[in-house]
Amino acid sequence: MSSKISTMVLGLLMEGEKHGYELVKAMEERGMLRWAPASKVAVYKTLSRMEEEGCLTSWLEREGNAPEKRVYAVTAAGEQRLQDLVYSLCASREPLRFASTVGLPFIQYLEKEAAIDCLESRREYIEGQGRRLSDEVDMLEGLGDDIFLEIIRHEEAAYKEEARWLKRIIAKVKNDKRE
Repeated sequence: MSSKISTMVLGLLMEGEKHGYELVKAMEERGMLRWAPASKVAVYKTLSRMEEEGCLTSWLEREGNAPEKRVYAVTAAGEQRLQDLVYSLCASREPLRFASTVGLPFIQYLEKEAAIDCLESRREYIEGQGRRLSDEVDMLEGLGDDIFLEIIRHEEAAYKEEARWLKRIIAKVKNDKRE
């Protein structure tokens, strides 16, 4: 979970410096918290930890009579950490928990070749899992547990759909004009 929160924090800060409340609000508004639930406390702990690790820098700012707010920005080490996290999440080998969706909105922070590589790695894994499930369906057909068979068919369909979706995402990344 921590790597997902770190990814969201770093990715959002790559867009520009923010204070903790702005980060939490952006996560809520963009629907990111459905992918990786994170409390305000978890976000602030992540900010503190990442600053200690050298991934972030911070300073206090005051606007008018409002209380001071700690503002955060990404360091070079933080940019590298984000690239590592995005790659890891997008190439995730966890079955259908969609960890890649946490990294995917920030895929532009990877070099194009690395982005394609991690997405292809994920697609190959997902297709392999779909084939494995297809073999299980063939093996279990007619053995009596229709509900279990339907669960496996459902999983198989989900894997096939994610593989199709990943192919579309990979095509978009390949057609991206960035260098």
